Amino acid sequence: MVVLDRGCCPNCGQALGYDRVEGLVAGLFALFALSFGPGAKLAVYSFDVAVLTTIAFIDLRHRYVYTVITLPSLILALVLTPIATGTSPVRTLLGFAVGALTFLGFYVLGRLLYRGAEPMGTGDITIAALVGAMVGFPRVIGALFIGIFASAVIGLTAMMAQRTGRRGFFPYGPGLCIGALLALSSEIVASL
Repeated sequence: MVVLDRGCCPNCGQALGYDRVEGLVAGLFALFALSFGPGAKLAVYSFDVAVLTTIAFIDLRHRYVYTVITLPSLILALVLTPIATGTSPVRTLLGFAVGALTFLGFYVLGRLLYRGAEPMGTGDITIAALVGAMVGFPRVIGALFIGIFASAVIGLTAMMAQRTGRRGFFPYGPGLCIGALLALSSEIVASL
């Protein structure tokens, strides 16, 4: 019988550190619950928080975006966001399109500039589309802007910690998820 250390990844052996996220997620759940009360909007936003934090921390730790998480979440966001939050289906689809096309454009431009090298993971395009579907249009613009800025801060921090060189890889996913969480939280501020 194999006994795994509770704090280590069974594949790579690195310390997980996911337990540090529980307080953040619980706080966001409480914030949304106090702001919106019980109902469909709270359920959808709680789902969004759970998905975004899961994606962010897996990408930050393992530099991988799992389609098994993002694709079903994207489909659910396209269906549930208009129903539960009052965002129109058109704004939800427009948010999805802006997120996906913006990062697809960055990806293609990066491939051209770096002569075929991978400028970012294709999972980042999926995350941007998911962010757009969750927050809708026009909030996707602010969410992506904040996400790109947060990704730059994460990248600079990684460079200064000498974990990566100037051309090294750093994940965009955590920054994009931060942008989405702030966009979702902005509805709370607007309601005050």
